[in-house]
Amino acid sequence: MNVFFRINDTLFTAPTSERILDGVTRKSLIAIAKRDGVKIEERSVLVSEIIQGAKDGSLKEIFGAGTAAVVNPIVGFSYQDVYYELPKIENSIALELKEKLTNIQYRLAEDTFGWMVKV
Repeated sequence: MNVFFRINDTLFTAPTSERILDGVTRKSLIAIAKRDGVKIEERSVLVSEIIQGAKDGSLKEIFGAGTAAVVNPIVGFSYQDVYYELPKIENSIALELKEKLTNIQYRLAEDTFGWMVKV
């Protein structure tokens, strides 16, 4: 599973490596986000950035992405015995991306990427 962080209106996720999965779900969500004009950065995300974002309110969402779960929102995190709860938001990019991806998978939306192939 990969992890995404939404700080303000930008999505951040770590670049792939031998420790970060280069998964199909990750690639698909990034492609959909870019197509739809969501700013996304693939770079290392520092714990200090996440904590600062939680404190000042700029950290809007954290979500995991993977084959089995597709997208799973994360409601908070803990670091050094301090729990940081994320705000409840109405315009969840995570849930929008999940819906768009599953709509393509179930042929409820056009596959503009050419991902669907006849087997």
